[in-house]
Amino acid sequence: MNVEIRDASAVQMLRPLEVAAYLRSTGWNQKAASTKVSVWGRKSGDDEFEATVPLVATVRDYALRMGDVLRVIAAAENRSQAQVYTDLLTTFADVVRIRIDDPEAKDGTLSIEAHAQIAQRARDLLLAAACSATEHRAVWPATKPARAVEQVRKLRVGQSERGSYIVTVISRVSPALETPADGRLFEAEVPFERQVVQTLATSLATLDTAAATAALSGKFDSFAESVAHGVSANLCDAVAGLWGDDGQQRTLEFSFTWSPARPLEVSAPERVRFTADSIPVIREASRVMKERAPMSDFRIEGPVVKLDRQPDAASGKVTVFGAVENRPTRVTLELSEPQYSRAVAAHRDQLVFSCVGTLVREGRNYRLQNPRDVSVEEE
Repeated sequence: MNVEIRDASAVQMLRPLEVAAYLRSTGWNQKAASTKVSVWGRKSGDDEFEATVPLVATVRDYALRMGDVLRVIAAAENRSQAQVYTDLLTTFADVVRIRIDDPEAKDGTLSIEAHAQIAQRARDLLLAAACSATEHRAVWPATKPARAVEQVRKLRVGQSERGSYIVTVISRVSPALETPADGRLFEAEVPFERQVVQTLATSLATLDTAAATAALSGKFDSFAESVAHGVSANLCDAVAGLWGDDGQQRTLEFSFTWSPARPLEVSAPERVRFTADSIPVIREASRVMKERAPMSDFRIEGPVVKLDRQPDAASGKVTVFGAVENRPTRVTLELSEPQYSRAVAAHRDQLVFSCVGTLVREGRNYRLQNPRDVSVEEE
């Protein structure tokens, strides 16, 4: 059913330059332009269409004129006005749609607890991709790159869509410009916003393949290789979290719509789907990644609970009670003078001991290698 959009306030939200950019990038040709309007034409089969885009949003009949543009585009592209309207609103944006096919969400609703969990895991998903866009790591600690955190803060969530339960994440991206010399796109670094969404698409597709390979072979190798393509334990946790409990019969589907104003420079998956049998494998892969992967630049903070140095030894072992992945645990490290003396003082005076190093897991225990930036502070 082709529903006509007659809400003037909704049409008023369309931005003239974004509409013009959409027309240019989808095969329309600009026939004329002035300070007030831009006229675009397109031929579809035996029919010719003309769209006159108002460039001044403050004129009284702006909504009426933009409504005409919306109807013309929908007719030329043989699509519904609702579909065209959604695309016009996101001309300068990449869009990620997370579709959760759940028997309890057939009417497009979820419990408020499930909604809160999905919102958090969707954020974790984008943050994992943003971190991998800066550097490929198997595990990202609690402290994430500032650039990745800032990009996630810029993301917007659109209105929910029908089709089980769909979360729409909107990532604004700058349009590509052509050089005046030869008409080709200016070859500059891909905007970080685009890198993040591309990394997400690639890493999800790689994760799906790695899970299938690991399930058939019973080996972890495919996940170890997937780290170079943006897969991390954080990404695994986010996907498994979006799935929910093992008892749920969900299907997860991620789809990507790329801004028409910035063509993709390299191919990227448009749709990735996870089924129930892949989730347990992904959960186990996350656990193994966390056990195997060292965590660089990890800061341990807490009281010193054990000191061990042999007589006349140049260094001594220290055990600090801190937190790893938000769980309280003991971490051992080896310190030489004068670092060891500072740990002794922290233990004696019951102060907070802090240092940075590479955290590695050894069985059930943790050890901090190459400790540095040692400090002792009052709680």
